Amino acid sequence: MSKIISGSLLRWMRGLMAIAIAAGLASTALGQQGEFFQPLNEKMIPGFAADTLARARQYDPSWLQPVRVELPTDGTVSVYSATPEPAATIATPAQFCVNAGHIYRLRIADMPEFPNVEVYPSIEILDRMHPPEGRAPDYPIPVVLTEADIREAIEGHMVTRVVYLELPQLAATFDPLRREIPQSVDPTDNALQEAGRLGRPMIIVRIGGRIPTGADMPWMYYGSGGAFDLGESVQVDTGVVKLSDKVRQKSSIVRR
Repeated sequence: MSKIISGSLLRWMRGLMAIAIAAGLASTALGQQGEFFQPLNEKMIPGFAADTLARARQYDPSWLQPVRVELPTDGTVSVYSATPEPAATIATPAQFCVNAGHIYRLRIADMPEFPNVEVYPSIEILDRMHPPEGRAPDYPIPVVLTEADIREAIEGHMVTRVVYLELPQLAATFDPLRREIPQSVDPTDNALQEAGRLGRPMIIVRIGGRIPTGADMPWMYYGSGGAFDLGESVQVDTGVVKLSDKVRQKSSIVRR
């Protein structure tokens, strides 16, 4: 049974803000209409919405969008792109670069809160940032996985988040102190359209309890084959109000 899990509001440096809207898994729909995302939605086959938007917007395939994955405390993030071997395994906070219009699989492991537990969320890259020249690493799209998210996945539930870049005129409506503000939608609603009403949807994050079982996995399980790069070093002080005030050290990277 699907459950609604509250998202978290994250504001980035220089007025950029992203918010995660969570919704349960439900039925499917067909395509995009007008400036909103209906009937495109987060419940569709993973990868469909990103591919549809990429075809409409004609993204430059040479552009790699930085993404930053954070966990409650410590852990590692492995990134897969259409292969059962990870492109890299990175200690959190994990920052890397990927293609808009593609879906990637992650493996989250080595968490002190969940010994010997691995979860395999997916990230579907809907859009890209447009940072100042040479400043792309300073503007990653945030993917923050909470302890509650991971616990829900372990218990067999699906958690779906839509992370979007907030409209500047709406920023003052929320919390100027940049604290986390829960947002949720009904499982039958279109979270992607709601995110589009409030800003620009950037990523769909799906966190479930399914783990790979071997060579019989569906071909899209490990992603759609988008490009991957480690990019530049992770910035420790991003200006994000995080779920924990624990001081984090610069990520270490295990290259494969």
